[in-house]
Amino acid sequence: MDPVLSSLLRINRQRMRALRRSLAPYQYVGVMHLIVLYTGRSPGARQEDIACFYALDKTSVARDARRLEDMGHLRREVDPGNRRQYQLFLTEAGQGMIPVLERAYAAFAAKISGGISPEDWRHLQELLKRLEDNSCAEGTVPK
Repeated sequence: MDPVLSSLLRINRQRMRALRRSLAPYQYVGVMHLIVLYTGRSPGARQEDIACFYALDKTSVARDARRLEDMGHLRREVDPGNRRQYQLFLTEAGQGMIPVLERAYAAFAAKISGGISPEDWRHLQELLKRLEDNSCAEGTVPK
């Protein structure tokens, strides 16, 4: 396997382990954290939008959105433009999770960026963005 891809995979696995540990007290599992963050930035987003943006299985997004709704963190409404789709909105409890999620993300970012200069970090971001763009169909990232 390519050493760059191998490193990216290992970093992501470590990130997921760290997130699972820090979000366990909140009973956040699977892709729940991604749904909350996306919905916080884009109220009324459709489940399909989230699945497309993160390249996730639609069933996983639907299942975790239902869990978030059952926990009182999310409200799902039928999309008036397509009655087979749901639009997602955070509740007050869901909004309250955003700072928790941001702290968990920031803690991992601080851990992996130790010893890397801000200039090198910016350069790395640019390179990774190029890799991301190249990996998407027709060179575009879903918005």
